[in-house]
Amino acid sequence: MTTGVSSGAPEGERIPNLKSGDPDYRAFVGPPSQYDIMGATQFSLLFSLGMRSKDRVLDIGCGSLRSGRLFIAYLDSGKYTGIEPNKWLVDDAIEKQIGKDVLSIKAPTFVYNDQFDVSGLGNFDFIVTQSIASHTGPDMTKLLLRSIGAALLPKGVAAVTFMHSKRVDNAAEGWFYPEGVRYRRETIDRWIHEVGLKGTPIAWFHPRQTWWLVVHEKTVIPPRVFRWLARGETLAMKRSWDPVERARGPANLVRASIGKALRHR
Repeated sequence: MTTGVSSGAPEGERIPNLKSGDPDYRAFVGPPSQYDIMGATQFSLLFSLGMRSKDRVLDIGCGSLRSGRLFIAYLDSGKYTGIEPNKWLVDDAIEKQIGKDVLSIKAPTFVYNDQFDVSGLGNFDFIVTQSIASHTGPDMTKLLLRSIGAALLPKGVAAVTFMHSKRVDNAAEGWFYPEGVRYRRETIDRWIHEVGLKGTPIAWFHPRQTWWLVVHEKTVIPPRVFRWLARGETLAMKRSWDPVERARGPANLVRASIGKALRHR
């Protein structure tokens, strides 16, 4: 467990167009062009679910703090914990994104392990694990779900992304990155129930995966109207209000997200 940080990066630094898996702290966790968008979607989802600055948040697979930098700035001191096997990702993000003063001001906690080990961390109001279960074999996915159950407060909410498959579940064990693995919706639902939890997919925006809410108590899951209306697609839209301009790029992802929402009603 550590809280080490260092200084910030120069303003206006160019972000190379690298691929996932390259040794760049932004590209390693996904397309660099979506580094900001994917962080914002996670923060906005938890805020929409009721997260407030006093809450404790666990970020499993926090990586290069794509969303962690937003959570840390927003949450009260000592409320953010990130688990990550690759310490260099956190170190680079602290050096080039949020600066060394964050330790004394916000006191985030970072734990470095590849077993989703949450022992000794206490319980959390919210847990987020984005693009982790999309790279884990069945046993690792179940281990992740058990860890979520152990760390989540009775009325807490976990937000987890999966890649859905229509017909066949991935059967290979281990960690696959940057390749992804897919599971059928009924398989995901069964695994969640096997570890004593409850879950449901929601329509919140993601360009490649599907968000699930995982809880101890079914009453904590937002009603269907929330799951239908709270989609977050506009987070991916370009700033221009010109209708032609807004119809390009991320708008295509929005249409895909709407289609996914219709299937999950």
